[in-house]
Amino acid sequence: MARSTPTYTPAGKYVLGGIISAVLLIADLNYQTFSAARGLTQASGIYTQLILGNIAGYISKITATFEDKKDLIATNQKLRDELLNMQNQIFLAQQSELTSKNILDVQEPLQSNLEQQSMHSFKIASFDLKNYLCCSSHTLYLSNPNKLNIADNLPVSNGNTFIGQTAGRDLNLVKVILLSDASHILPIKIKDFYCNAGGAGRPLEIKCVAPKNLESSNLEVNDLALSSGLGGVFPNNIVIGKISSIIDNNLNETEILIRLNGDPLQQNYFGISLGL
Repeated sequence: MARSTPTYTPAGKYVLGGIISAVLLIADLNYQTFSAARGLTQASGIYTQLILGNIAGYISKITATFEDKKDLIATNQKLRDELLNMQNQIFLAQQSELTSKNILDVQEPLQSNLEQQSMHSFKIASFDLKNYLCCSSHTLYLSNPNKLNIADNLPVSNGNTFIGQTAGRDLNLVKVILLSDASHILPIKIKDFYCNAGGAGRPLEIKCVAPKNLESSNLEVNDLALSSGLGGVFPNNIVIGKISSIIDNNLNETEILIRLNGDPLQQNYFGISLGL
């Protein structure tokens, strides 16, 4: 229950407290009795300020380093994209020049058409990675913000080799069917051996199935597979990949597996040569 009147404190206690305080003060002034405790308190305060300052400094440095790293990553990505664009432009220009040199003078209309071609790079918009890794359908989509008129069956490069061909447009996207797609056919040559290599339905792999003959019997693992120029899509003598294995089956046939050079997972930009 609350008390209705304040508790009375005798005056002697106040006097005693004053005397003790005065004695302690005089002892401290004359003999520095509490200097150690006072110094410890001051030192603790200084160390606390130093620690807090160091923590703030470290946090500031970490934040600045993180921001610098983000800027560096963004700059590196931009430079990498620009390099990929340049690689595609150079590769396609080289193929156009080589193709032009191989054309006879009597084919002037075709020569003129090639001279009017322009090379463009397109950024990847979507990649069906699930089907690419597990199934036989291998396609990707390129962004076409300028809505360029892109025909079907144009070769698509990654700056070093060809990885597929165009297969239609949807809104601002260009569909690309990869060489490894099970429905794709690529005419190739390996030494004196020619075949239509079908997509194996596995990443970075195409295959030829041919009867055992003199040409196929001379093939070896690591032999280069080049585009033959037949079929009207891909130019001649472009290195597509190399033989990874040769399998003789019981049907008197030879299955030749070819590892592709062009990896679509390693690129953000792909090149297409367009007719103006």
